[in-house]
Amino acid sequence: MKDKKPTCKVVARRKGYVLYENGELWTTGKHAFRVGYVMNAENIDYAIDAHEEEMRCLMMKARSEFALPLDNGI
Repeated sequence: MKDKKPTCKVVARRKGYVLYENGELWTTGKHAFRVGYVMNAENIDYAIDAHEEEMRCLMMKARSEFALPLDNGI
């Protein structure tokens, strides 16, 4: 199933992210994807931090699995 960007109103923006009024948090750019859901727009910063931490953990796991050098500048 392919995710589609919502067409509803944008309620908050941060560098690289956008939050729609339906609660969907998306990355921006050509290859944007849904990061998750945020119930309260005031929590957008927390949701972004949680997403970025999850991505760091996944990258570390992938690098160790494929014997790639660990890069702290993800």
